[in-house]
Amino acid sequence: MSTPQSFDSARQRCNTPDKAAMTARGQAVILAAGLDALARVEAAHKARSADQVPVPCSALEDLLKRLAQMAKRHPLCAQRRYATLEQAMRSQGRLAEAIDTLYIRFNLLEHRGRAQELRGSLSQAQQQAASAGLQAQAARMFEALGRIAYQVGDYLEATEKWSRAVDLAQLAGELRVGVAARIGLGQIHYAVGAWDSGRRFHRDAANLLANLDDSYLEAKLALNLGVGNLENSQLEEAERQFKEGLAAARRGQHQEFEAEALWQMARVLLARGQADLATQPCRMALDLASSLGHSWLESVASQTWTEIALERNDQGEALKSAQFALERAQRIQSRAQESRSHQQLAQLYQAQGDLNLALKHLWRHVKVQAEIERLNLPERLAKLAHYDISRKPPEIMLLELSNQQWPLNNADDIGKACMELTEKARQILSLDGVSFWWANELPGVYALQQHAGLDEQSRGFSLSSPDQASYLEMLTQRGVPLVLADLRLHPCLNEFLGLPGIEQASSQIEIPLFVQQQLRAVLWLTQTGQRAWTREDQLQASHLGKVFERVLLSADLALAQQTQASMEQEKADALGRLVAGVAHEVNTPIGVAVTAASSVSDNAQRLVDILAGDRISRNELQQLSVRLKTGSELVERNLERAAALIGNFKKVTVDQASEAVSEFNLADYLSSVLSVLSPALRKAAVEVSLDVNTEIELCMASGLLTQVLSNLVMNAINHAFPERRGGKILISARLHGRQVLLDVTDDGVGASAAVRARMFEPFFTTKRGKGGSGLGLYIVQSIVQRLGGSIELPEVEQGLCVRVRLPLEPVSAEC
Repeated sequence: MSTPQSFDSARQRCNTPDKAAMTARGQAVILAAGLDALARVEAAHKARSADQVPVPCSALEDLLKRLAQMAKRHPLCAQRRYATLEQAMRSQGRLAEAIDTLYIRFNLLEHRGRAQELRGSLSQAQQQAASAGLQAQAARMFEALGRIAYQVGDYLEATEKWSRAVDLAQLAGELRVGVAARIGLGQIHYAVGAWDSGRRFHRDAANLLANLDDSYLEAKLALNLGVGNLENSQLEEAERQFKEGLAAARRGQHQEFEAEALWQMARVLLARGQADLATQPCRMALDLASSLGHSWLESVASQTWTEIALERNDQGEALKSAQFALERAQRIQSRAQESRSHQQLAQLYQAQGDLNLALKHLWRHVKVQAEIERLNLPERLAKLAHYDISRKPPEIMLLELSNQQWPLNNADDIGKACMELTEKARQILSLDGVSFWWANELPGVYALQQHAGLDEQSRGFSLSSPDQASYLEMLTQRGVPLVLADLRLHPCLNEFLGLPGIEQASSQIEIPLFVQQQLRAVLWLTQTGQRAWTREDQLQASHLGKVFERVLLSADLALAQQTQASMEQEKADALGRLVAGVAHEVNTPIGVAVTAASSVSDNAQRLVDILAGDRISRNELQQLSVRLKTGSELVERNLERAAALIGNFKKVTVDQASEAVSEFNLADYLSSVLSVLSPALRKAAVEVSLDVNTEIELCMASGLLTQVLSNLVMNAINHAFPERRGGKILISARLHGRQVLLDVTDDGVGASAAVRARMFEPFFTTKRGKGGSGLGLYIVQSIVQRLGGSIELPEVEQGLCVRVRLPLEPVSAEC
């Protein structure tokens, strides 16, 4: 069994420069173009540093392309050039480009197992990106820091970093970072044996990767999917994934993944008991990893080489490869690989009978494993908290909250329910503050209703356009909670300046609350110190949002029931007022008719008496006949007038109580309605005129139209002409295409923009406590919509105009 060159040259390579260093004349020729481009950028930077003129973007893009090509063959040389470029970008204040260059440097060193060298720089750059609001750059730094934490076995920190990378990548639209972070989260779940969860993360990554053309991530994902299959003994599927990863790596010339794919294929063959076949791909992986200086891969592949040597009963080779694996694991501070190497060495020395060395390595294995366990202790303590009987677990509190019911009969009840909800939310998620913004009065204006945990001087604040237009539009479009571990990276932070609690807040979850697909409220869950929101936190926050939405929906349903009852009462009251007005109006002609009839009766009796006498005067007979004729005409006219009033009233009231569809002339029908309303109009000293096209014929529920016109006229009487000063109302109607435009225009006091914005809301009135129910125009809007029309408020010079658009064709097919 031949030994890979990496074992024989390991000691020498630890003390000599890397092969990629610029020592050979041929290599200098290859690098000349890249160095020349860098020199031009550096010269431009020095020449312009006094005026801080930035390096042209085209030159920078050209340089980055050249360095990327250089990095494939000579990564260490490219590393130094990238470091110089990063400094140039920082000195010119181009922080985003500097951080991006640092990310490239990290990737180069990470492939060689030297990523730890940049840990401090990455953390500092992450803070700088957060302070500058650079979401994409912050996401890349978190992704890099997650890889370092995973490498050293700190799975809890790796989970935190990668989770924040996922959230920020989604905000910034950084698909590649999102895919890489999800692959990492899947790796962590594999490491702790949660295979189903790991595969779920990798499936999510695959779905995102479908939108990218990235051979690097394709290779990485395929290899990780293969690992999941291999660890679950699904060898055929694992081999297929590893071959896909190898193909993607070779297509993109990603030698580190090519080496890893060969190593993983060797593991598959070894699992099948084919140690002889596993030898070649494992040796190729080791040699390629050695040429790349990829210490992590050298360590894990050497462990596999140890297993192959043991299968071939080559104890010497096994011991040598295990020692090499340990040295490489310690170099890159990979606790997991160090623990595994100590375990292999303990078993090897025990087999050789060297119990002292076996015990030494066994204790080292136990110690490193204990260190891994210690790093993940907070996660374990969090699980123990679920069994703390002195405090209800968050899940139980959330379940109880979900099953709770609140009486929601008015705005005060809703306020009390939201106050209780905000306090419960603080307890469940251990929050410093909860803010509830609700558009309960003005549409699009989300007033701060509850502000738990922070300063209480927060009344009067609101979220609205144009101050928070971008933020509200973003929430509406996203439709899902916005999770921010660092509030400095908020995409709309500038719109929040001055709002209560923002200055103290460091982390926040912002939940849009929808009712019937309309944004009705916003819920802020706030932490004053930075908090890495876990997936459990986010799920609980989403559940809390659903509870708030349920309360808002229940409030809407309660309001709808109250509105319906109030509308029925309003209709009954309006009919009562109409009856009273008509009764008063009918009294006059009937009273005149009765008086006239009495006069006719007296004159008739006088005629009888004269005719029964001895003498009849011609003159007297003529006078009696005139009085009888005048009286009878007076009776007839007044009875006809009363009959017309009663007929119109009957027509209007019967139609109003019915929704039967009929065909009618609009001008004639409006005249009938106005005759019924004439008592109220005369009492208010309001003159109504009609300007209606007499050819307009409609087919609809005329009773509904009666309610519309009656409510509009009465609304004008009550609101347009204060103190009964009188005025004019013009009712006009004209054809407009396949619609009828019906305008009711008064010359009264008009309405402000704020009142016009809320005019059709239920229970909104400017005469609260003075007889106004706030339902008149709401009923008008509801009826017009049922008729298939719409209502609007066109601008007029004086007073108010309400325009009703009605379809010329019937909504139903009954006409």
